[in-house]
Amino acid sequence: MGGGSKNSVQGDFGEAWLRVVAAGCGLLHGRPFSLDTVKADIQLMMPGETLGICNPTVFAQVKTTTDLRRLPDGDYAYDLDVPTYDLLRRSDHMIPRVLVVIGLPKDGERIRLRPDGTLLVGQGAWVSLEGYPPSRNRRTQTVRLPAANTLDRAGLERMLKEVGVRRSTPVQDVDPWELP
Repeated sequence: MGGGSKNSVQGDFGEAWLRVVAAGCGLLHGRPFSLDTVKADIQLMMPGETLGICNPTVFAQVKTTTDLRRLPDGDYAYDLDVPTYDLLRRSDHMIPRVLVVIGLPKDGERIRLRPDGTLLVGQGAWVSLEGYPPSRNRRTQTVRLPAANTLDRAGLERMLKEVGVRRSTPVQDVDPWELP
């Protein structure tokens, strides 16, 4: 299989991984658009009201790699292309975006059939890049993904509660007595 085909299959596997986990956790999930032109591979939604918001939602940009690095403190590091980094760090999206990175083994099985079920082999995490500073790099920006941001029920629910719930828009402090 050529490099482009391998990358496409690997990317498809990562997106399917996230959809399977979301479905297993009772979250709604799907492709938000017919084409991925806005760095949103999967829409995740927690049905019902959470923290006063009906159906908290995020768009997830999913990256799948065999080069996910584990840092000494347990977090992960991933080299994200700068155009994607720039889009994900914006704070003006109507629906917030998160980066999900799934690390797969370089060699060996990616799924294992076991007597008690099917096991997805790999690891991953998510991060919101909203508000991050611009990159000084031209091609890639190293992104830290907290190991605590897991891709399981607790991690996905925390993602939707922390990132998928609307926050008030910051307003500049204005002293009306100092206006020109």
